Amino acid sequence: LRQSALIAQQRQNTLRNMLLRYHITVALGLLACYAGVVFAASQSEVEIVYKCATAGPKTCFLNVVKLEDANHKLKLVDIEDKTILNIKGGSIVALQPQHCSSVFAKLEKVSIGRVGLKELCFAPSFVYVSAEHNRIRTLHVPEAAPAAYRVEVLRLNDNQLESVESMRAFVALKELHLERNALSTLDMACFAEMPKLEKLYLAYNRLNVIASTVSELSLPALSVLALQNNTLTVFDLRTWSLPNLELLELSANNLTKVSGLDNVQALSDISLAGNRWQCHELDQMLEQLEKNDVTVKDGDVNCDGIRNSSICCKHVEQPMEETLQTNLAKFDTLRERYGEMEARFNETVQKTIRDFEAKIRGLKESYEKRNEEVVPVTPKPETMDGENDEEEQSTTDEMPAAERVEKAAQCDECVCSKESIDKVESKLAELEQKLVDNNALLKSLKDNQVQFSYMTVVAKHEFRTAVKRGEYKLKELSSMLAMLREHVKQKSTT
Repeated sequence: LRQSALIAQQRQNTLRNMLLRYHITVALGLLACYAGVVFAASQSEVEIVYKCATAGPKTCFLNVVKLEDANHKLKLVDIEDKTILNIKGGSIVALQPQHCSSVFAKLEKVSIGRVGLKELCFAPSFVYVSAEHNRIRTLHVPEAAPAAYRVEVLRLNDNQLESVESMRAFVALKELHLERNALSTLDMACFAEMPKLEKLYLAYNRLNVIASTVSELSLPALSVLALQNNTLTVFDLRTWSLPNLELLELSANNLTKVSGLDNVQALSDISLAGNRWQCHELDQMLEQLEKNDVTVKDGDVNCDGIRNSSICCKHVEQPMEETLQTNLAKFDTLRERYGEMEARFNETVQKTIRDFEAKIRGLKESYEKRNEEVVPVTPKPETMDGENDEEEQSTTDEMPAAERVEKAAQCDECVCSKESIDKVESKLAELEQKLVDNNALLKSLKDNQVQFSYMTVVAKHEFRTAVKRGEYKLKELSSMLAMLREHVKQKSTT
């Protein structure tokens, strides 16, 4: 019994030592995940070093990374033979081109968790990039040789991107996630050089304009296009070539019309609810979708307008000929009034300019007249006798004014106050400069009149769009609340 007890105790001690070694190994591994060492070679150069924790033969796993100054260098120990980088958390302000060219140059798959990232760099070796739920506004994509970038999957949803222009270089892209960013306008020409693009997710942005500066846009591989929960009012596909598009998400916008759906032959599913369809346009569109065996995958719950199938619409009466003539007459009247107001404005401006020029001419004439009235002074001949000077001075003082003027007119040289001349010339130059500035200001105001009017119209349109969108969301929430109450009521009765 004693021997058995000793053997059991030895086994317990052995197990205890093994567990202790295991815990120490795990603790050191976790410490290597996030323990960064900072080396300061000088005050201007700081290098932050992290050691990769092995999560696989080709994976570098970092639990916490802190890079709060974009100018600091980053070094990863044991990254040479790795192709996958997974940063779980921490605080990273920016990853700039110097980081990608040095640390990430050989990586193929990069996953970055919620670290507050504002800038993201790309290396040509990247194939898969995920940086969701950050604050990214800037993408650093250095110029490279054609087709140098290999990115196929890019997940940048839940960031703060306002443009996709820097993504033009990703010609190998297959899947792009940009949901919940800050996009307001989109030029589809950015994707024109992406023949392999299959899935494009743009939902929950602020898109109100989607167009293409390319006359004939071709996306041969695109199968999914998600545009729901934006502020689109029209959507035109007539000049687009989408031979493999199967799913088109258009719900929760402000759409009244979609053109070119009959060209999308492979389309199988579409979402249309939560828009401002006109019944006439909706009827034609649904008829075309039915002919092409396209399924409308959603529907409206509450509707203020006329229900057509499961999608709400509003009937817009076509104007009669008399109404059109009345509106044209009103337009002509408004155009005449505008012409009269413009003529009055121009006349007022010209009158102001003429008055100003007359004032300048008056000042010049008064200046010239004052110069003519200045009494010239005859230089005195040098005399040796002071008495002669006194006699000449007394003679001049006793001379009548008319004789003095006549004598002054016979003089070859006249002396005038230089200070008064300089003041008048300075005043004239100042007035002329003011006249030039006023003319430039008037011209600028006239040139910018059309632009200001356009900006006002756009601002009003965006405000009305936001209000309509809010109304729709409020109605949707009210409907869901009513359904929930009904469900609770049924449950309570049963």
